[in-house]
Amino acid sequence: MNIERCLIENEKNKMLKVLLNIPENIVISVGPTGCLNVLYNEAIKENKLKSLYTFSISEIDMISANHIEKLEKYIVKIISENFEKIKSVIIYLTCADLILASDFSFLIEKIKSDYGIILKILERGPISKRKITPEKRLEKLLTELECELKNIKKIKNENINDFKIEIQHNIPPITSDYSGACSVLYGNNILKVLISPGGCKTPVTYDEIRNINDSLQYSTSLNELEIVTGEIKGLKENIKEIINQNPKIEIIAVISTVVPQIIGMDLNSIVKDIEKTVSIPCILINTNSFENYYSGISLALDTLASKFMIKNKRIKNTVNIIGYSPLTFGKIEKLEEMFSLIKKLDLDILTIFSDNLSLEKIKRSTSAELNLVLSYEGIALAKYMEKEFSIPYIIINVVSKYGIENTENILKNYFYKIDNFFERLEEFDELDNRKVMVIASPFMAINIAISLKEDFSLVNILAISFIKESRKLRKIEYLKSLNIVNTEDDLKEIIKDYKPDILISDPIYKNLVDKGTTFISLLHYGYSTRLYLESDYEYCGKKAYEYFKKFI
Repeated sequence: MNIERCLIENEKNKMLKVLLNIPENIVISVGPTGCLNVLYNEAIKENKLKSLYTFSISEIDMISANHIEKLEKYIVKIISENFEKIKSVIIYLTCADLILASDFSFLIEKIKSDYGIILKILERGPISKRKITPEKRLEKLLTELECELKNIKKIKNENINDFKIEIQHNIPPITSDYSGACSVLYGNNILKVLISPGGCKTPVTYDEIRNINDSLQYSTSLNELEIVTGEIKGLKENIKEIINQNPKIEIIAVISTVVPQIIGMDLNSIVKDIEKTVSIPCILINTNSFENYYSGISLALDTLASKFMIKNKRIKNTVNIIGYSPLTFGKIEKLEEMFSLIKKLDLDILTIFSDNLSLEKIKRSTSAELNLVLSYEGIALAKYMEKEFSIPYIIINVVSKYGIENTENILKNYFYKIDNFFERLEEFDELDNRKVMVIASPFMAINIAISLKEDFSLVNILAISFIKESRKLRKIEYLKSLNIVNTEDDLKEIIKDYKPDILISDPIYKNLVDKGTTFISLLHYGYSTRLYLESDYEYCGKKAYEYFKKFI
């Protein structure tokens, strides 16, 4: 088994580029959410998004093979929307289907006989590479496709619209749980090892907007025998070698992906064995590739807390920042006004979860008087620390002028018992009735809505998060006015009904509104990753107030 460093790569997915340029063809990428975002990004860069659809599968559907039945409905809906434009559909598979030996033969024949559309299956990922080179595989598919297209005629089926299923096409799949976990552990003092056939290292390099070369991020390359037996040979030796080259390593994190989850690999035993062998604390982040980055961040923080936190004596006038993630907030410099405020109030930050974490910072965090929570993904850790160490937490809003000044008021009141009622920077003569739609992460969407109402007298604001709904999410009182949207079709319908005058969102949503809509860019890297990395935008403090004011 090899273990490789995850580094920035400029090589494009040449196979996908060829597929997207096949005339009258649609590509459907099928797999866990962690496998799909990269392909969306490549399609955007090639200006070929119209030819790519993504079909994200749940863990239950994958293991039960129920996803094949749902995929049929998905394909039929795409055919119904593109019947006159297409002659073929290519299903782009991931490692999960290869390991489970999913059988698509019946589906291929059914689509061909019912609609006269050629359906081809193309395998991707490191497991498929070991069977036949990507070039040979693609060459074989193109030859077969050309031959089959000569001997087929499309069939107009009157019942083609009977299948009802949600399509995801314009909006990318959300970044995966394992990328979220890796983001939490960014740095050169924490060794991170993805357990994967090797393909999962590519999404991690895409999803990390900081310089991943500065983080000790590695991935295994599981071979067929290791996948069959669940035994990883040589991992300890590889880790020992990395430690010898990097003496500052103080934590080892083994991070699971889709393959070890499907085959039931005993990673707990592997982690215990590594820790015993190298005498460095080792943790398992048991992600599965099917969940989103919020889940991965929460899981990583919870694992760190339960393993390393110890009871400490309180240090006066200290706080922790919980819930920072570049996937939600961008680079940490965007929060400059928040840090300046904390410094101005003579408060000390003990630990920022998660920015350049260390064993010392994690242990020291339990000395804080107060935890300041920035995001939904930070709630679980805040509640854990409240329960185990009696540290209270406050959810803060740092968006625009109102947000940062309200945070100042909260902190002065908590630490110094001072009520600091602040004045508006600008008074508006009347309410602004324009319709505003905000699409962002859960807390960010709510915070923007609150701050815009206070700073600009905007009264019609719809706060939306495009995220799978969960009971945990709904239990958070702070999010009671949040509109949770599960599907792209539902989001389109809401936009159609609401008719926003102003949209504040990541650029990936821009093409869902009319051209006359005022668009305010607010990057959400958990969806667009590195696509718009150099875009200018602000959300924190008075800089954000001036930024929003230019558009409003």
